[in-house]
Amino acid sequence: MKPLTGSIIACLVFLVVSAAFAIEQPRIIPRSQEIQRPVGDVYASMRKYFTDGSLSRFKLVSEDSKTHTLVAKETDITSEDWGRWAYCETGPVQMVSKLQDGTALVTLKLEKSTPHSTFASAAADFEGTYALGSNESKIACTSKFVLEDHILAAAGAVPAK
Repeated sequence: MKPLTGSIIACLVFLVVSAAFAIEQPRIIPRSQEIQRPVGDVYASMRKYFTDGSLSRFKLVSEDSKTHTLVAKETDITSEDWGRWAYCETGPVQMVSKLQDGTALVTLKLEKSTPHSTFASAAADFEGTYALGSNESKIACTSKFVLEDHILAAAGAVPAK
């Protein structure tokens, strides 16, 4: 019986150690696409997109005209949009909770490819607020890449088929 017990213990130790070194997949993965417009034009139009309430529900959080980077945030996302944009891996408590609010923080980075084209990269960070009674919990959620593709299309990218 002792050799079998030693083998079981060795297997359990191996599983615990290997799980400790497991590499977790990144939660935020940018989407990229080439846009056939100069970087300055794309930057100006997307800055307007993130600041003009008639064009989007985003609020510009920060901008850097030197690196052509825009960061914008959207809150009070409808449950329909949330369901298309993000997936939240919840625990048992959140499964019976209700999504109260969702937040999307989008980072758009633009780089000059040629004088007449821009390499655009969009990444979205999602956070869902779940509530059950007076208990609230915030959960980092994973993108379904729909919002990033929408942002790239607004910047002038041709939608992928």
